[in-house]
Amino acid sequence: MKSLVTSLILLFCIPIYGQKPVDDSLKLYYQDSLMVNKNFKDGAVSNNLTIKVINPCDSEKNRFDGAVTLISATVKNKNYTDNVVYNYPYAQSGLINLKAKNISDMTIDKRQAVFIPFTYCGNQDNDTQVTYITFYKHKKYLHHIKYYCGEDNKCKVKDDLNVTLKDLPAPVKAKVIRDLATKYKNPNDFY
Repeated sequence: MKSLVTSLILLFCIPIYGQKPVDDSLKLYYQDSLMVNKNFKDGAVSNNLTIKVINPCDSEKNRFDGAVTLISATVKNKNYTDNVVYNYPYAQSGLINLKAKNISDMTIDKRQAVFIPFTYCGNQDNDTQVTYITFYKHKKYLHHIKYYCGEDNKCKVKDDLNVTLKDLPAPVKAKVIRDLATKYKNPNDFY
């Protein structure tokens, strides 16, 4: 019970990178959520990854925008817990679109790196983005990568990835760049 209360406090009260927490008056707009749990090993240590999206995209309900949407990702093992909470500031023009199949982990320099990419649904136009939450060596990263999808149905990165991803260690950055080049090529990859 104590860990549940702690998780709820983290989810609703601790913003990332100076973001303002979600105002209590908006919490009544929480319509549904999406949960993803994955287990992985970092050496001999078992880890649990828990991701929760409040008000995710839902094409079956024709819900592509709302008053609030946020994502919380937590990596936990017997010795360590780390958490990222991102409150998407433009929920009125799109919601978070998380696909569990795109979440991955890999061993880099004998340590496990976890990659959580997600996109956004809503107002479909030529400009879009992919956001990555990355956990590696007890550090957490959040990056937004801008794309442009042209009339030819090809999507290209608009950002200088060497600048956008400059804080990532080189092998982690290489993995993210590889993913961006292979997983997000046409508009359908974003929805």
